[in-house]
Amino acid sequence: MEKTANGQSSRGNRKTFLGIIPRKSTRVEPQNDPVAGEDVQEVPVENVEVVQPNGGVQRRSIAKTSKVMTNRFSDHISGGICCTNVDSRALTPPENVRKLSRSTPNSPTIGVLSEDNARNRCAKKPLEMSCSLDDGSSSSRQFTQTFTPPERQNIAVSACRSRLRKKLFPPGTNLDEMNLSAPNISDKDTSEHRNSRSFSYDTLLGSSGGNIVNQRPTSADSLARNTLMAAQVLNLIPTEKARERSYLQGKLSYNSLLGGQELEKVLPNREVKIFVGTWNMNGQNPPKEMNDFVLPLGMDNVPDVVGIGTQESCSERYEWEVTLQETLGPSHILLHSASLGTLHLAIFIRRDLIWFCSLPEDDSLSVRPGTAFRTKGAVAISFCLFGTSMLFVTSHLTAHQAKVKERVQDIKRIIHALDLPRNYVIRHKSKDVTHNFDSVYWCGDLNFRLGEPREKLLEWIENTQFPLPDHLPHGYLHTDQLTTVLSDGAAFKGFKEAKITFPPTYKYDPGTQQFDTSSKQRAPAYTDRILFKYRSTPLGLRRGSALIPMQSPVECLAYDSVPSIVTSDHKPVWALFRNAIRPGLDSMPLAAGLFNRDVYIEGMKRRLNSKNQSSSVVCSIQ
Repeated sequence: MEKTANGQSSRGNRKTFLGIIPRKSTRVEPQNDPVAGEDVQEVPVENVEVVQPNGGVQRRSIAKTSKVMTNRFSDHISGGICCTNVDSRALTPPENVRKLSRSTPNSPTIGVLSEDNARNRCAKKPLEMSCSLDDGSSSSRQFTQTFTPPERQNIAVSACRSRLRKKLFPPGTNLDEMNLSAPNISDKDTSEHRNSRSFSYDTLLGSSGGNIVNQRPTSADSLARNTLMAAQVLNLIPTEKARERSYLQGKLSYNSLLGGQELEKVLPNREVKIFVGTWNMNGQNPPKEMNDFVLPLGMDNVPDVVGIGTQESCSERYEWEVTLQETLGPSHILLHSASLGTLHLAIFIRRDLIWFCSLPEDDSLSVRPGTAFRTKGAVAISFCLFGTSMLFVTSHLTAHQAKVKERVQDIKRIIHALDLPRNYVIRHKSKDVTHNFDSVYWCGDLNFRLGEPREKLLEWIENTQFPLPDHLPHGYLHTDQLTTVLSDGAAFKGFKEAKITFPPTYKYDPGTQQFDTSSKQRAPAYTDRILFKYRSTPLGLRRGSALIPMQSPVECLAYDSVPSIVTSDHKPVWALFRNAIRPGLDSMPLAAGLFNRDVYIEGMKRRLNSKNQSSSVVCSIQ
């Protein structure tokens, strides 16, 4: 600890020294500096007169430098200032400041170090500053403070000058208009230190209560630009809104994870398009091109959910799933698939909707348990999308024209044997699986036939132009066995079917568009069908005395077959639905982004290879 001239020890705390300066009249001068007298230039001093509220006048002298300040505190701060308070009677900041004319050449001068000597001096030895304090009393105090700043942390003296300026001039005074800095100060040097993070903690401490002072914020334009960019990239959530959320609380809330707010962001119309397809493949490999089936021309956009069930499927199930993935493209992923014998069911979903799906579940039943090779039965997959539960079923029922009762019995066994759902609890779980879900889609080779002779049906097909007009009734659908079962309620209670406008889908000679010419001479029939069912809703909302009907939660938008595919004796059938979606509960077990990644990667590889091959073919033809 160094001693001052009067024998008092200097305080080693920089914070104490800086805290005393604003309350006293100060005079700062270098001491014990061997280079203080080298390369000294005289700089004029500008006089400033401060008018006190009581009428008194306080005079101060402000020295301006036009060269770079070359002490060890800064090697790139342009401009220095030293203030001498001539009259220290007023302890409160003055209200008015009157700037006088520039001083004459005989005005007092202040020595400024040369830049080269100060740079060398800064790196070698710390600076000793002596400060005399005069508080108007009979005795005065003097002490010497030694500063040892970190290496190249040269901003301390600039912060000190700024504090002195704020104390010398009244609040609200624009110091930039006072021209207190030298004209050669560059904006670049100043802007480099506008961020307060470059200041040391002691430098930022003020004189009262340790408050942070002299913080130089970034540019307002830059801050506004960064804020706008952040708002565009991120969906900022206010803290108050976050406190209102009820994640994983099992409550139906607008701000919940599967609530109405999130639903409107993902699905603004609160509905999805669902594609359901069924095809009896006759054990044959599918064609390389599946666009006519999976992406038919009757659809304007790719549906959000795609469910495809097959009967008598090909042996390579993985190849079939990859083919479907390749056809749909990267926008969809395989959420889940299940199989039983020759039955197969696959559910694809739009890639961004997977985060709002529950864990998929599956179940199956064979209606011929005694046979080793299971060809008849059903496979089902269920899941929830937000708060709407869905069930997809594909089935292959008992064949032959006369076995209507057996087919009805198969349907009843399947409905009461499937145990879904299992992962989440519902209030009143029914033994009829179709009563446990909001929407049910049932597709497959149901094997129901037409009750007309073969020759009569062939003549009608030959003389009829398909698709049939919507306003005209189907010529022979009144003899269809499934239509009779639906109307009587013997099976599929509550299920509906869209109007059939396409020709019969069974039975064709494989590879041709001709109906069966074999020795069996099977009659044409609508064996491949798609049915749907939805949970009943209130009749409507009452406004005044009028009852406004509500829109049906499920609506069939298209129903058609694919005659271009000829590898099987059956034609594929597809249907497009609109399904309303409602908010869900946070307690629902989510799928957490799980999907069949192997199928997705292989499908994308083949899609890319087929694209490259088609490009090569085009180039070779040209």
